[in-house]
Amino acid sequence: MNLKEMREMVASILDYDPDVQSYRDEINRYINNTYKNWFASRPYEFSQKTVDVYTMPDGTCPSAAITSSTTEIRNWIQCSALDKTDETEVGYVQRIRHSHEGSIGVITDAASTENNGTYIIDKVDFGSNRVYVSKLSSTPQVDWEAATLDGISVAVRQRFLTLPADCTDILGVGIRNVEETGSGTNALGKIYNLTRRKDEDLNLRYDLEGTPTNFVVYDGYPEHTIDIDQFVPRAGKDFTVEGVASSPAWPAGTYEFKMSYVWRGIESQLSDPWEAKILGTQKPRFKTYDTTKKGFQGLRKKFYVRCKSITGKDGAIHEETFFRDLSSVPVKTAPNTGASQYSFFLIDDDEIQNDWPQANNLVIDTVDDLFRYSRQEVNIGYRKRIRLYPRPASSTPIEVRYVYTPPELADDFDRPNTPDDTHRYIVYRVCAETFMKHNNPDMADFYDRKAEKELLKVDNKYLTQRSAYYVKDSYISGPMRVRPFQTLTRLPDA
Repeated sequence: MNLKEMREMVASILDYDPDVQSYRDEINRYINNTYKNWFASRPYEFSQKTVDVYTMPDGTCPSAAITSSTTEIRNWIQCSALDKTDETEVGYVQRIRHSHEGSIGVITDAASTENNGTYIIDKVDFGSNRVYVSKLSSTPQVDWEAATLDGISVAVRQRFLTLPADCTDILGVGIRNVEETGSGTNALGKIYNLTRRKDEDLNLRYDLEGTPTNFVVYDGYPEHTIDIDQFVPRAGKDFTVEGVASSPAWPAGTYEFKMSYVWRGIESQLSDPWEAKILGTQKPRFKTYDTTKKGFQGLRKKFYVRCKSITGKDGAIHEETFFRDLSSVPVKTAPNTGASQYSFFLIDDDEIQNDWPQANNLVIDTVDDLFRYSRQEVNIGYRKRIRLYPRPASSTPIEVRYVYTPPELADDFDRPNTPDDTHRYIVYRVCAETFMKHNNPDMADFYDRKAEKELLKVDNKYLTQRSAYYVKDSYISGPMRVRPFQTLTRLPDA
């Protein structure tokens, strides 16, 4: 069943279906909440993904130097010309979207030992050939102690591997991609989980290089380091969108825009929507704040759009119930004034006014052009990370199997990413909640029990088990009759 069919089934059971959009929106919310919470609650066969996540190769900052100032705070490393195609440099961009922003920079050989240490790379600025950093600490502010220009050595390492945005629970990690593992079959193998406590007890080194054998899960940076979840954009406060004259122009109509921040390669939660009317002779102009004034470098801005009511094919009204990612289409020529290393639409931290680049394959002058931009992906507000031990020094495909959060059912014809025989559970659970809202506890209890029966069927058919170690004891004879049985004991930290 799709979203519309499930909503109609709920209405049929309740014998209540008012022609009120707010009520239908509420039923849609019930359906989505039930679906998403149940989907990601257990490792069902259909709720798992297996993907390769590529590590960034080790690099350096070319001709790195630092200096202090008597008039300004200096928290950057000055480099020679940065190169986004050189794997050995801090400016390297992997597979269009991944860079060393968020990696660790270890400074050595500074004249003042106070400057040596471990830092997080906040921003790689190709315009000024600077690398902005923060201290890996609960007090991240940096201001160099260097009276004159001081040449230093900077080793760039990806200590924390960020997992996909829809990752809810890790089930297994390993290396199985024979074609892309630089060391061949010797690098293949399973990577086993270690708890944070076990990692501390073993005192595993951060800088040890080699083929990974263990991983440690992090939901955020250690040491209470400031993370992306502390930045929440708001429409009207952090951004506005208006129309500006353009030829070619966007299709005329009413649009909604949302914004998110991108920092250290990770995206924040989305803002509330901002509505804007674009005339048939206009394109959008994005007005934002200079986020460097928040005291952080590299806090860039990313936008999404929804066609609320625009002129579609043959003059018909076209509308969509979901947002599209305006950064999802890459181009050969960077469309950004700042953040020029990224070949997709992204507004740099200090930019405050940007027009949509109507050039190359980013031109939008018909509804068909909007279809190139992918639907908004899952954004659960934070990202899981893992630290590999030992750490691979070269780009390595790490296979991750995980339970994922499904995308929202936004359109009436969206279907759950589950088999058809599981949809009744969603409907019955929504009926139970709705009956309770309508002050009918008896029917709510009845459909709650029906939902539990459906859930039992689903569990018996589709539930699998996460990766774990078990020890099989020897066979033992029972006291009443000779019938061997065995005991499975789950090992700690498995």
